[in-house]
Amino acid sequence: MSAKLLRARPARVVPAVIVAILILALAVGLGWVGIAAILASNGAMDSALTGGVPGLDGIGSQQWGSPVIITIGIALALVGLILVIAAVSPGHKRLTGYRAETPDHIDRFEVALPTSALSNLAAAAADSVDGVSSVRAASNATSTNITFTTPVRDNAQIRNDVDSAVTERFASIAFDRTPTVKVHAQRRPA
Repeated sequence: MSAKLLRARPARVVPAVIVAILILALAVGLGWVGIAAILASNGAMDSALTGGVPGLDGIGSQQWGSPVIITIGIALALVGLILVIAAVSPGHKRLTGYRAETPDHIDRFEVALPTSALSNLAAAAADSVDGVSSVRAASNATSTNITFTTPVRDNAQIRNDVDSAVTERFASIAFDRTPTVKVHAQRRPA
């Protein structure tokens, strides 16, 4: 069993969209085959299944062992394997743990902070520094990148103040592993 209970898994948007598109294409194809078969059995029109699809006429003459069919099969198997690996593998860690007082009646107590909240804490701390006009912060489980804009030409002191303000804010929270702080300044004329 893992040492950590809290493990947020990221949303698997790209693999889910790919699978949804493949299922939609399969459903459209099967629907087309079904409608064409019904229309052909009623004699309403010549079936597109017997008439052939332009550009795909030669597929019916292919054998299972032909290189084209084997290549298509291998490509589909690789796409399926990639989608399975993407669905099963853990993504980037999006939670940062911190220590909290544990009640006596609880054996194991974990508290976590999402990295988006960590970014908000860093941005609020950086925004409180004089000379900062706007702040953007991006965090992962191990570091926080802060980019602020200022109208001041010589911004080394402001950069140091922002770094110390964010570091102090993070020090006031008992993180399991305190994120590193990286500060970048951009000068924007007022």
